[in-house]
Amino acid sequence: MKTLYLHIGTTKTATTSIQRFLEENKDVLQKYGYCFPDSLHVYPRANKRRNAHFLVAKVWDADGSRNQSKEKEYFEEGLQQIRTAFGTYDHVILTDESIWHALSYSKKSLLQELKKEADEQKYQIKVIVYLRRQDGLLISRWNQEVKQNFNSVAVMTCEEYLAASEKKEKKIYQYAQKLDEIAAVIGKNNLIVRRFSPKSWKDGSIIHDFMHEIGLDVTEEFQELEESENLRLDKNTTEIKRILNKSEFLTEKEISYFRRFLKEISKDYIKEENTEMLAKEELQQFLELYAKENERVAEEYIGDGQPLFSNEVKDLPKWNPQNEKMQEEIIQFFAAVTMDLRRTNEIQRQKINQQEKRIRQLEKRANEFVMFRDKAKHPFRTIWKKLFR
Repeated sequence: MKTLYLHIGTTKTATTSIQRFLEENKDVLQKYGYCFPDSLHVYPRANKRRNAHFLVAKVWDADGSRNQSKEKEYFEEGLQQIRTAFGTYDHVILTDESIWHALSYSKKSLLQELKKEADEQKYQIKVIVYLRRQDGLLISRWNQEVKQNFNSVAVMTCEEYLAASEKKEKKIYQYAQKLDEIAAVIGKNNLIVRRFSPKSWKDGSIIHDFMHEIGLDVTEEFQELEESENLRLDKNTTEIKRILNKSEFLTEKEISYFRRFLKEISKDYIKEENTEMLAKEELQQFLELYAKENERVAEEYIGDGQPLFSNEVKDLPKWNPQNEKMQEEIIQFFAAVTMDLRRTNEIQRQKINQQEKRIRQLEKRANEFVMFRDKAKHPFRTIWKKLFR
């Protein structure tokens, strides 16, 4: 039966890497009857590889008002794109990590709408979701919010974000409840639940694991990714970025410029981290809220006899902004920014010097031409003088 594979996240479970792999291997996928459609529209702050974004995206006009008629138009265009794809392929793959969140808040009826469409068009829907332990999801989402600087969350401390999430976004951490809601629409047999844990992945790779779950194994025909996408900032550079996000005199473009250097610095320091953003007691208290639900997810949706996640909470010290590495990373950050500006200025100065040299050459040639013109005798005047002297 023709199958729509809908990859819904969760957020911060290597979705960007999966999307990039699918994009870079579209031709191979098509060879085996799988279509990874292009996004038909560009949405702010959503990369084009998130080809399922039309299902949940909000569209805004130039004046800042929401255009719901456009949202419906794009939604219908996306459904038509799926219908067309099924005319050639047996499998269609859509992916967008924001769907997990939207199913609890902004687009609760999405699966019902898709199921109705699937029944009418005679194809089945299989939903794929990767789950990571709730504390890891929480901290990774906070890190991403600070890194991207999209909203007010970007200036919150991790403790403030924890309190806000427990109050406003508790549903996205209630895995059993959300899976029950999905299964009620598409059927439990059409819901693929995987752990976000290398030990549980095929070949220790989330990409190989994802491909295996949609019925393909990664062979030499496929182009593997060279490195992971969307790497997080380390704790110290996250704090630097969080403070920069507060700067009212900096534009979004300027803050994004600083982020580029913070990401580069993070690559080395992440490997050396030996602290947690939250204290062990805070993490244990947070995880206890979801312990029973996690047991049920493991039993009903995975069924391999193993717990959903390890219950171990490492006994690491809580991160402190006054740590010994902070000053070092601040110095590296400002040194990197300063050197980049200096190099840019040097390049511009060389270009200016070249332009000034060119201008002087043109001025010299212009002066030589004027002198030649003034000295040259007009040929008719010369002839006239010779005839009538």
